[in-house]
Amino acid sequence: MAVRPPTPKKPVFKVSSCECADCRAACLNSPGWFQPAEVPRLAKHLGLTVEETFRRYLAVGVTHTTDGSPRHGVMPHKLRDHKKPGSVWTLAEVADPGRCIFFDHGKCTIYGVRPYECARMIHGRENEAVKLRRTIVKNWTAEALALFARLTKTKLTGAPPPLGSRRPGTAPARAAGGKKPPAKPKGSS
Repeated sequence: MAVRPPTPKKPVFKVSSCECADCRAACLNSPGWFQPAEVPRLAKHLGLTVEETFRRYLAVGVTHTTDGSPRHGVMPHKLRDHKKPGSVWTLAEVADPGRCIFFDHGKCTIYGVRPYECARMIHGRENEAVKLRRTIVKNWTAEALALFARLTKTKLTGAPPPLGSRRPGTAPARAAGGKKPPAKPKGSS
């Protein structure tokens, strides 16, 4: 029996509910990113389809991983300059301040379905904030981004699929050394 290496601990980011100056400043400068499963929940909350929600209220943002690779994810649109909801933001545009489209009169208008990153606001710990964004970006795979790539007519870069995951109809993952895993005998499951 093969011994599995220990599974690395995933960082735990607790939900916070705060209305401090730091939280409001984030809403005015850099909206948090959604996890893929949160976008349909937002659309339902707004009484819209995912496509309508994206075109009216969201944008695709980009960040870089530790190796410098770009990764895309979905965030609330920032109200500034010439950009319109439903567009793709460059790294420089993501870095430029802009008010979240859902922040109105000092309040979040979608608080109950706010983005994952907003619900876990990191106060004064920049390294933790970076870890939080990277945790979110890992879930924005090519499959999760496919609809937004189609809507923006842009090639978006998603995270690689989790190890061991395989889409139906694709070849099984190869073992170390590039060899196929042994075939199962007929009649076994």
